[in-house]
Amino acid sequence: MRGWLVTHDNCLDGATAALVGEACGLTPIFVEPDRVEDGLRQVTDDLPVYLADVSLKLESWPQWKHRIAFLLDHHQSARPLVAEPNVRLDQSRSGAHLMYDFAVEQGWLEASSAWQRLYDEVERYDLWKPRHDAGQNLNRLFHKLGYPWYRERFQRGFTAYTRDEAQLLAELIREESAFVAAHLKTAIKYEKNLPFPIYGVELEEEGPVNIVCHTLIEQGAALVIVRKPENRLSARSDIRVDAADLMETLFHGGGHARAAGGRLPPDQWLALPQVLQQAATYLESRV
Repeated sequence: MRGWLVTHDNCLDGATAALVGEACGLTPIFVEPDRVEDGLRQVTDDLPVYLADVSLKLESWPQWKHRIAFLLDHHQSARPLVAEPNVRLDQSRSGAHLMYDFAVEQGWLEASSAWQRLYDEVERYDLWKPRHDAGQNLNRLFHKLGYPWYRERFQRGFTAYTRDEAQLLAELIREESAFVAAHLKTAIKYEKNLPFPIYGVELEEEGPVNIVCHTLIEQGAALVIVRKPENRLSARSDIRVDAADLMETLFHGGGHARAAGGRLPPDQWLALPQVLQQAATYLESRV
């Protein structure tokens, strides 16, 4: 099998979908979810193109559907494409799980307990399910050591950590604890004209977004918006706020109802309180 797989950059779930794709002979192209068309433009041959853990806007679909052999996604924002041919949307599974099941169905990959353990741990973390600690540890190492390490170590599914990896993981957890504590102190609270508080967090570099956000949610926040480098935004919420709809409506993004991402335009710099004000205005009309 030869072809291309466009998938989510800087994301454990997307990286795991890429591992499955590479095991089947596909070449991964990593993109941010709002840059899928840029990834498609990198393909200059006639080999089939697959999408996993990313999607397209409905208005872009007619332009690209003839080039896409199959689309596999689990994000709420992909729902407008669910009736299209060769599109599979399942919000109960991760992108890696969908890619694995598809590869096995096609006869490209032989099912194994090692692959199943890998996608299960990734899925529990990605969908923030109970018992997600193992996937969270995997995510810590992935973000520290990168995709080349991940591909080398898990190209046939999950395998036990080495002693050096286990020691590094312990160090990362200690560093993460200090990172989270510092950013909880600087989080900005906003609740004007809202029946619940929302928060903003500024990240100078990539870090453990989920832990920071879910700690604030456990303390009563309905929504947490994190501004990352390069004007990227990440949102986490409880049942009072649809994070995917908010990101899609305001910030050129999308995702899951409880976890989503977006981006401010390159030429539009907003202070974090202004971002929260935009979110609050949106929420006021829906409360």
